[in-house]
Amino acid sequence: MKIKTRIIGVFVLGVAVLLLASSFSIEELNTSNRDYSAQESLTAHGSAWTSNMDQQFSDKLLVFDPKDGTYENIDLWDPSVDAFTEKDDGNPLVNALAEKDGQTVESLMASVFTNIIESDQLTFAVAYDNRGLQLYCESSLYVVGVDPCAESASPDYFLNFSAFSKSIQEFSSRRVVQINDLDEIKPVSINDTLSFSIKDKSDAVVGIVVLGRNIVDSLEMFGENFEVQTAIVLGDKVLTVDDYYEEARPDDLNLLIADSLRYSKSNDLYRYSYINEALGSRLSSIPLSKNIRASELRVMLFDDQSELLEALTISQRNSLVTFGFASALILLFVFLITSTSFNRILEAISALERMSEGDLTEHKPKKGWLSSKKDEVGRLQSTISKYRLSLVDGDKQRKDRARRRDERDTIMFEKMSALSEQLDGSARSILLQEINDMRIALSTGTDEQKEKASIEIMSKAFSKMSDEVSTLIDARTYELVAARDEISSSIRYAAQLQNALLPKTFPGDLNIKVEWRPRDLVGGDIYFIKDLPDKVYIAVVDCTGHGVPGAFLSIIARSHLDKAVIADKYQSAGEYLSQVNSFLKDTLRRTDQKNTSEEGFDGGVCIYYRDEQRLEFAGAKASIFQVKSDGATETAGDRKSVGSTRMKEGFEYTTHKLTDPNGAFVMLTDGITDVMSPEERPIAFGRRRVMQLLQQSKGQTPQYIVEKIMKSVDLYRGEAPFRDDLTLLSFSLDASSATDTRIRTKGENG
Repeated sequence: MKIKTRIIGVFVLGVAVLLLASSFSIEELNTSNRDYSAQESLTAHGSAWTSNMDQQFSDKLLVFDPKDGTYENIDLWDPSVDAFTEKDDGNPLVNALAEKDGQTVESLMASVFTNIIESDQLTFAVAYDNRGLQLYCESSLYVVGVDPCAESASPDYFLNFSAFSKSIQEFSSRRVVQINDLDEIKPVSINDTLSFSIKDKSDAVVGIVVLGRNIVDSLEMFGENFEVQTAIVLGDKVLTVDDYYEEARPDDLNLLIADSLRYSKSNDLYRYSYINEALGSRLSSIPLSKNIRASELRVMLFDDQSELLEALTISQRNSLVTFGFASALILLFVFLITSTSFNRILEAISALERMSEGDLTEHKPKKGWLSSKKDEVGRLQSTISKYRLSLVDGDKQRKDRARRRDERDTIMFEKMSALSEQLDGSARSILLQEINDMRIALSTGTDEQKEKASIEIMSKAFSKMSDEVSTLIDARTYELVAARDEISSSIRYAAQLQNALLPKTFPGDLNIKVEWRPRDLVGGDIYFIKDLPDKVYIAVVDCTGHGVPGAFLSIIARSHLDKAVIADKYQSAGEYLSQVNSFLKDTLRRTDQKNTSEEGFDGGVCIYYRDEQRLEFAGAKASIFQVKSDGATETAGDRKSVGSTRMKEGFEYTTHKLTDPNGAFVMLTDGITDVMSPEERPIAFGRRRVMQLLQQSKGQTPQYIVEKIMKSVDLYRGEAPFRDDLTLLSFSLDASSATDTRIRTKGENG
């Protein structure tokens, strides 16, 4: 694109963009600000109202719940406790309700609720007998709307008192109650209530208590705190605080209510928030309570948005000013771009003149406004720069070739000299003479002659070194093959030895299933089962490392497990594991006094005491899982490895007593959880998947559990290799099904 075309294009495009931006930006900004403000209001007001309803009122109502209230309030309804006097002849309130003794009921209820109602914690408290006869009612003197204690008051639960009584027979009820005025003089009273039954010692219902608070208090409080106007939509009725106080609604409030109702009907919404610019207010609608549908009962909130609308008007005016300023700025840019572009052309001409005079020094051209290396001036400057570099690089390349040739020849002579040290007799003398001849040939002649001689000599040298190296390789190959065969035979024998240490028979009164897979021919995982007359020891161990080092350590660990069993002086699984830890630490210390590594093992030990039908567990960075008919649970061991150098002397492992040894128990090493998926970015199988599989296996046998986990592991990894040795052992204290083991003596990668 030519410079002239670019200048015109930038100017036209800039003006067009500003025209479009100025026409749409104001409306988009206004819409975005209104929508954001509306949604912010919906979230904030909804959260505040819920908090006002459910937190403030709930704390005052629920303390009287017969089951979940405070201790002293629960005693009020307990038929066996006299919370009013210190007598032991039962609860007088329960007795009075059973006898329909209204005077006593009123006296006792008043002693509890009069001060509470007068302090505005509750609006009213009512007590009925089991047939709906009102024996007590007390309300605030300043209650607005329908007085719950008035003769004309008709709560909505009286429409079907029998169903209401049945619904609260077992549990209390938190609900919104409407109280209508039978005389149709007062507006409907909306109340947040707690209702519950009072039972005698035979668990028969003798009375019903209803505690409540008029929601108009919430409307007043919310309106004052948030500086908003409020209204309640009840079916096809709209009630405001003014209605409750029998005052005329303000005209502006009527307009806001009418517009909000139209919006709700046209959009079929009951929860919304939007801004009406004509009315200068934000209109919101939220559910009154989570206990009732918004379509039946909701709150309208109206707050002034004059400041926001004024700010939007100011924004519109500022946008017009910005457009004028931007247009002037574009004209300035056009002038600057034109000037700097032609200045770059003059700089290019000057550079050519200096090069023609032999001046090859670099002169960086100045960058202009919106300059580009691909326009006419940029291409001209780039061509001149490349031509100068070609002249400068000519001499540099010749020097670099000579330097690289010398470095190459030096390395070649060093390698041939090193090769001569491997030879004997005449072969060595011949090679040294050839090296000397090469040095002489490279020391004379021009650069071109030296380069040619270097290439010829390098070819001869490579051929000579190849012959000599082939001879050496043939001599070494036989030795390496023999050594490899000897090592392979030793490892196979070690695998047989390790497999021989694994238990082949199991106690007859236990149902055991084992899956053992070393990653290589041998591994660091091992399991241990020792059957004694009065007890059975079961251990699953994951030694540090895998392969041959891990196998050696597993044999040591197996020996110490046996040693601790033979001693038979430890009172618990924790003491047993602590003693194995001492044995192993002592062995590693005697083996290497400067040992600072973390040789040892992670694992768990179970001891089953036959006579007591008791099971104990101790773990070192390991857990035991119990799978019963109702699900799976995990018992975690201590976060300390056996034999760790970081552990203080005399560490005592915790003994976990499994008081209900039913179902199946599962022990495993981290070879299960560390199995990776075959994706490019693999993800480990993980403990969460293991726990999910155990939850799905509730009530199943050890055989089923082990097979289910291994099928899932094999399916998850696909063709991916195992990262570590793997051991999975499950047992139950039930020998009804045949004992089964499946042991792999060769790793998946072997």
